[in-house]
Amino acid sequence: MAAKGRANAGQRRKPRGPTVDPKALRQLKEDIVDRELLQLAFRLEIFEALRKNRELNTPFIALEALGAFAGAKAAGRTEKDLQSCWPEEWGTETITVPLSLLLALRDGWSDYKFAPPGKSLGEALKIEGGGQGRPPMRERLKTIDRDRALANAVESRYFQIEGAPDSMSLEDVFSEVAEAHGLSVETVKKAHSLHKHAIRQKLDYFGILKGVKTSRS
Repeated sequence: MAAKGRANAGQRRKPRGPTVDPKALRQLKEDIVDRELLQLAFRLEIFEALRKNRELNTPFIALEALGAFAGAKAAGRTEKDLQSCWPEEWGTETITVPLSLLLALRDGWSDYKFAPPGKSLGEALKIEGGGQGRPPMRERLKTIDRDRALANAVESRYFQIEGAPDSMSLEDVFSEVAEAHGLSVETVKKAHSLHKHAIRQKLDYFGILKGVKTSRS
């Protein structure tokens, strides 16, 4: 008997998991109006827990969440639907932004996550690593901003305020702006040529230019 008892003890049943009430499960499925939206809410809760535990940082989660929101909005969910998904720790303040911009971020972020090792986020977003010696977009924007500022400086000096006595030729203005910024006259001329039409069109739009065509050289 003792041996039999020991044998039975060695053959005890393995513990089973908790049982599920099929009626309750069926009811839950019927009550879920939007399964994908519920899955999104659960995922965002997980993100918030990971943020609190410092396993993921806020910028990483922001890119994940923005991509998910963009996809849900493109699929027809309302902003109210999306607001019901995120954790209350994220606050209630919102802004409206173009969906196309969020989708661009989502696609670049997705490309980065599933890219082979060695591909940077900047490359995935196509803002760096353009090849053929092209500088990163941040450097290109810096140059564009500089040139636009130079062109503005030329235009503001060249166009005379009505009644002002100190009229200057365009060539003299190029020299003055170049000297003020420590640049060559050719650099200033090139910057002005690139941006003068856009600047004049804007001035013309607001009715600031008087008797001057925007095509003027």
